[in-house]
Order: sequence, then C-alpha cells, then structure tokens
Amino acid sequence: MLPPETLKNFTPLHGLSDDHLARLAKRVKVEDIAKGAVLCREGGTDSDSIYLLEGGVELHSQSSSMKRVLQAGTPDAYFPLGPGLPRPYTITATTNARIFRIDNAKLDRAVLLDTVSTTITRVHATGNAFTGDSEWLEQMLDNPAFSALPRERVAMLLLKLEPISVKTGEAVIRQGAAGDYYYIVKEGQFSVSRKNAQGKVSLVSKLKHGDVFGEEALLTGEPRNANIVAMSDGIVMRLAKTDFEELLVKPLIAYVTAEEAQERLRRGACLVDVRSAAEFQQGALKGSVNIPIDELRAQLPQLDPACPCVLYCRNGVQSEVAAFLLRQRGFDVAVLRNGLQSLPRG
Repeated sequence: MLPPETLKNFTPLHGLSDDHLARLAKRVKVEDIAKGAVLCREGGTDSDSIYLLEGGVELHSQSSSMKRVLQAGTPDAYFPLGPGLPRPYTITATTNARIFRIDNAKLDRAVLLDTVSTTITRVHATGNAFTGDSEWLEQMLDNPAFSALPRERVAMLLLKLEPISVKTGEAVIRQGAAGDYYYIVKEGQFSVSRKNAQGKVSLVSKLKHGDVFGEEALLTGEPRNANIVAMSDGIVMRLAKTDFEELLVKPLIAYVTAEEAQERLRRGACLVDVRSAAEFQQGALKGSVNIPIDELRAQLPQLDPACPCVLYCRNGVQSEVAAFLLRQRGFDVAVLRNGLQSLPRG
C-alpha cells in the first residue's frame, strides 16, 4: 500500500482530507513497469486513472503525430496520464517505471465524500451525525439510489437527514400511522412486523445497517403498512416527506409516454404490470409480465438488474412505488406516466 502522504502529491488527490486519503490508499494498485511496456493504448476505454511514481513515459497519438515525454517528479507528472475516454494517447514506458492506478469510480467517490463532508462540516460547525464518519457515508453512497444522484443533491440530502437515537423495543414506525419520514438505518437492528385483519402479528423481515424503509407510505399517501421496532439500541437517519420527494424521488424516477415506452421495448426492455394478479387477468398490455407490487420485494432475487424495465399500473401510483424500490437496488426502470388511464381506449 502506498503511504497516504505520497498520494497527496497528485491531483486531485492533494485536496482530500487525511481520512479519505488513507481510505483511498488501501485501494490503489501499484505496478512495476518494464522499459518499452505499454501502459494504455489510444482509443482504450479502461476505467483507471494512471499516475507516474518513478521513471519516464512517452505519450503519442497516431491521429495527430504528437509525442510527449514525462518524467516522474516533474509538475506535469502529478496529473493523471492521458486522462479521458477513449484514451487520447498510447503511453509507453521509456525506462523501467513504477505507476499506480485508481479506478475512476473510486476516485470520484473519494472526491464526492470529501466534498460532502467538507460541506456538512462548514454548515454544522458544531458537528453533526456525519462528522468523522466517512465510513458510514461511503457505505450509504453504495446504495444505487444515492450513488445515482448528482453531487450537489447528495450534499443537500445529507444536510437534511436528521439522526434519531432509539432504544431497544422502541417503535420507529407503527402500522396504520400516516407517513411522514423516510429512514436509513445507521446503527442497530430492527424488526418489520405486520398485523393482519384477524389481529395476528407476523414477522416480515429484519433491517440492519444501511437498509432503508418508509418509502411506500410517502409515495402512495396510504397509512404505514408495518411496524418497525428496534431490536437493539441504534440510530436511524430520517428525511422529511417534502425533502424525500424533492431530493430523491424527482431525480430518480424516470417517466415515459406510451411512444417512449414502445421504443424502450424495441431496444429490449421488459414490460412489467405491478397491479394485482386479478387485475392483470382482466386485461393487460401485450407482452407484459405480472409482478404485483406487494410481491415485488420477494421476487427481487429472481429479477435481472441488467434488463431495463418499463413499469405500469392503473394510474401510475403503484408503478412509482415499484420504480423507487427497484432504483434503490440498482435497476434501470421507467414508469408509464399516468399508467393505463393515459392510453387511448379501444
């Protein structure tokens, strides 16, 4: 592993805090390169930023006949070599050399975390739930729902999150109550239980560090459909309904017209009806499959995240819930705007 102080010589790593730099240092790949070896080729689409630690390299392009030599330790060598995709240059070692590579996604994540942490620290000068907790921030941003957000919205969202401490046995959500917050588990474990019409209570699932809950009531306007109770002392982060809608729902849910849906289907997307099985049997769009909204979580392991989906229901409301659930898990989904009622009759 490279010492974090070595990374601090390079751009944009020099701007990272010591904490984030130390975490990134564990992920870089150091390589010894023989003279004449090719580090990357013009037109390549690999996903790494390459930095020169020792030795020299030549950058050359067939399209422009340009050649340039860089030596480690010079000002220009503290920037990524041949940045941009596709690669603008072929890079060849002119001496035995040493380089390190950082996956661009990891680099972007480190810069994002540092920016967010700095923003939060400046706004909350007296400290808040995120100060000094970059590990939890990073794990939270691994959730596809958050990682898909633009950087400025991530910072805004984190600033809006409110930490709530809970004791063992304390209910965070009660079945039948109105929906007011969206939640993320920061610490502890929580049970999800539901009471049926006969009054029998059954355990549905358990929630742990990083899990999210509470979105269905906010999206549908219906009462809470389960009890969420702390199984240990813990902390949940909550986001008010208005902030949830503005900062998470609007950026994440894509809506399509019937024509746009047809185009997605022609390109290989699947069509999913999230209404009940009884409604589906009464009449459904040709080629659609039925995954009722109340069965969606149970069927997630059988779904392919690599296959884009167009979701529909009667009026679009259930589809929005399903879309948000799927986006949180990395699926590429779109909602037929206003559902079946938007389609011409006949």
